[in-house]
Amino acid sequence: MKKIASFIIGSIVAVNLGISAANAAADEVRIAFFLEWATPNQEAKIKNVFDKAFGVPVRWTNFATGVEMTEAMLSGDIDISYSQGMAPFVNAVNAKAPIKMVEIAVTYGMGGTTCVVDKSISKANAQDLEGMKAAVPLGTMADYVYQEMMKVLGVDASKIQVVDMEPADGAVALIDGNVSMACLFGKNSIDKALEGGQLIMTVKEAYDAGITGIDITSVTDKFAKENPEMVRTFIEVNQEYNSRFAAGKSDMDAIARDAGMSLEKTKNQMAGFGFPTVSEQKSQYFNKEGKIMKLLDYMGKMFASAENPALEDYSKVVDTSFLDSM
Repeated sequence: MKKIASFIIGSIVAVNLGISAANAAADEVRIAFFLEWATPNQEAKIKNVFDKAFGVPVRWTNFATGVEMTEAMLSGDIDISYSQGMAPFVNAVNAKAPIKMVEIAVTYGMGGTTCVVDKSISKANAQDLEGMKAAVPLGTMADYVYQEMMKVLGVDASKIQVVDMEPADGAVALIDGNVSMACLFGKNSIDKALEGGQLIMTVKEAYDAGITGIDITSVTDKFAKENPEMVRTFIEVNQEYNSRFAAGKSDMDAIARDAGMSLEKTKNQMAGFGFPTVSEQKSQYFNKEGKIMKLLDYMGKMFASAENPALEDYSKVVDTSFLDSM
């Protein structure tokens, strides 16, 4: 498991929608995102809507994994991580990283994050994976899916030799025969892996087994405290473009270009994504018995270690004040 970087928190002062750039103390806002992971707000990204809303330029940086997003936040290079997986977030807060979850970015089935195996492997002989090699980006949602799928299939994950690989590299390793399974996310990477392999579980089988994914927006404690209006504005813009997508009004060509995928792949991927409204997030995810609290507790224990034990109360790493004010 990758270790969380030193807690060196960079700070910026940002502004809300109603304040001009002239009054802003920060020169720019730095936001992390994923390629091959199409979301409605990418239209706002390339059309500089966020820049206008914040009053300062926004620098977007793409990362291969949510673990890298955390490390960049802690080193002061990133201010907001958009669509960070629950797994890297949990690993970070277990390690006492001073970051907070502020909204749900994306919900998805295992069409977005999954495990692809060599064509000699199937559900029927899944236990043959024991003793073989698997490419898994550790500490990510693909890692979570890997562990959950192995449980469902009755495979002892401790007997699989896991190689920590980013999705694109894992896909190539599977095709080259260097690993027997690759667990990955991102449409291009999954499609590449499927050129030489097959799904170990279908999307429906994974869904029926209760395996689903949730990505979130995270910010540092310092950033959220010093720039609450900017955090709120970020969520508001996301919600505006989520609504446009739901109404069929998104500029899909723009989103596809920014995601680095074809229009067909972009539409196919986003058809399997969910973008919860503020009301849905408050009533279904962030309430006391909601999906987020249950999943945080479950995943916190799954990824806990002697060095970084599970938290007693994960509600302390969630800040719903921005959603509550909408």
